Amino acid sequence: MSKIQAIKGTYDILPGDVETWQEIECVVREVMNVFGFNEIRTPVFEDTSLFARSIGEDTDIVGKEMYTFIDKGNRSLTLRPEGTASVVRSFIEHAMDQRGLPQKLWYMGPMFRQERPQKGRQRQFHQFGVEVIGSSSAMVDAEVIVLFDAISLRLGLDNRTFAINSIGGDESRMSYRDALTSFLDTVEDRLCGDCQRRKTTNPLRVLDCKVPGCREAVHGAENLPCTVDYLTEDDRDHFEKVQEQLTAQSISYTCDYTLVRGLDYYTGTVFEMHYEGLGAQSAVMGGGRYDRLVGQLGGKDHPAVGFACGMERLVMAMNAAQQSKSSRNVQVYVVNALADSMVRAMNYLQAIRGAGYTADMDFMGRSMKAQLKSASRSGAMFAVIIEPEEDMVSVRDMEKSEQNTMSFREFIQIMGNSEL
Repeated sequence: MSKIQAIKGTYDILPGDVETWQEIECVVREVMNVFGFNEIRTPVFEDTSLFARSIGEDTDIVGKEMYTFIDKGNRSLTLRPEGTASVVRSFIEHAMDQRGLPQKLWYMGPMFRQERPQKGRQRQFHQFGVEVIGSSSAMVDAEVIVLFDAISLRLGLDNRTFAINSIGGDESRMSYRDALTSFLDTVEDRLCGDCQRRKTTNPLRVLDCKVPGCREAVHGAENLPCTVDYLTEDDRDHFEKVQEQLTAQSISYTCDYTLVRGLDYYTGTVFEMHYEGLGAQSAVMGGGRYDRLVGQLGGKDHPAVGFACGMERLVMAMNAAQQSKSSRNVQVYVVNALADSMVRAMNYLQAIRGAGYTADMDFMGRSMKAQLKSASRSGAMFAVIIEPEEDMVSVRDMEKSEQNTMSFREFIQIMGNSEL
């Protein structure tokens, strides 16, 4: 008799791992509550047309990956491949706009896509996400990013950064589509079969292709047009306001002008969060604005924005962060390039150790550049650089490459308030 095993692309979460999942779930619930979001729970299967109309029939998800079946009532049903469409369907069906706008909703649960199983993404996978329906404000775009940043901080993901872009509204996207199609004509012979078809039907999907060779042909080209160059004045103003708010909230982000995301319903701002400890598959969360979806699914034209986070990827990021912290030999490295400050350096070193942190310094009289290299090799999170002024140091965050000057006493206070 053959042994019965879990179906390919599914897996068991065993004791020892469950605790990490519980920690995530607890943090998510607490942060959602602080930000004023309400939980919503939707069925795991829906009418197939819901996903075809929302995600886009030309996407890989609808065309290749959905678990679709015919039930006994001869209806085509699909296990949900993502959460936004179901939440929007529920919002419309239950007239939730009558409860006041914007509606700030969040969800958590399993999703299903019949794709090649890979590390951090199985055929049954789990997501949590948010949807804010009813506001077109750039402040709301920034708000959901700030919310996820707060969750990441609580979970100890220090090496995180956001990539953001804007694909604009209808007018902006049409202008960009024309420019992109003209560019794709020049590399058509290097595109995969799917992208040669998408070039005509939905050229923005080409930017999201993961096929080696095809992706390099597009993203490696110097003349690949950028979405930001084709934004209308209103769309550009919206995107600039998002960036201003993220900067004001000290959110680390970069602009990726080829980022489009893999779903057709996005308009305006799109974004992802990457964790550098995950290697090539570093995206943990993704989302954006979808101002047309509610109307497309039969509701009133309410603007909306949201994100979804892959919980398997989040668990991987947490494990990588924990491994990085546990393998760190030194937390603080004292750097001294001043001939007459050795006593100060030794005093600082002992004070840091006395405060309960592992610390080291250079005893070879090397240059500051060489000492900073030693600090990097040691795995130190901070390099404390002795300044000529009495009691003043420059503190360099080795992971973020950011540096601030302060008194040594201030540094010790900051250390005491950190989760180092």
